[in-house]
Amino acid sequence: MGAQGDRIFAAIQEKGWPDPWATFGECMCWEAAYSVQLKKAIEDARKDQDEGTLAAVEALFSVKLANLAKTRRLLDDVLGEYEANGMWLELNARAGRLDIEDVSERWARGPAEHPFPIAVKSLQFNWTYMKDHGVRAFYEMTAQYVDGLTENTHRWHSAWRDELNSGLVDRVTMMECDLASEEAPMHCNVCNKTIAALLFLDG
Repeated sequence: MGAQGDRIFAAIQEKGWPDPWATFGECMCWEAAYSVQLKKAIEDARKDQDEGTLAAVEALFSVKLANLAKTRRLLDDVLGEYEANGMWLELNARAGRLDIEDVSERWARGPAEHPFPIAVKSLQFNWTYMKDHGVRAFYEMTAQYVDGLTENTHRWHSAWRDELNSGLVDRVTMMECDLASEEAPMHCNVCNKTIAALLFLDG
């Protein structure tokens, strides 16, 4: 076991992570990072509300939304490009040949530190979805997920404005919205690894 995974890892070692997927994964790691920063900025503004702390919160909401918009544009570009050059059909064929158990075994050697290896489980879900529904369908679903994260950020921003107007602290909305953003790298940075396995399947 692990032979197919070894070949994929050898290609990654030689060629590096492919764009636009490397940039896409980085953007979704920033989605979680901005959420952590935003939560801290809001807590600071609750303790000492002044022009500076309020401006810091607004700036982070703006940069978080801009990052998500960039992420969505990356997906839109790929959806169009891969349709034009026939790449979706090629990726579907590769997904059909991918041995999920074999590749998962190789991938689990590094990141499986936690008793529940969420990154490996996410990879397995992604590859299974691609086999069952097609690779393009997977990235159409991913685009909807990014849209959901954007809506989530707008919801958080609206709750923060309501909190400022009412003076009533809304910890529940912040917890829910932060958790959704924190989860993003476990899906969308893992997407980088998902597609790399298909792009490098043949070495």
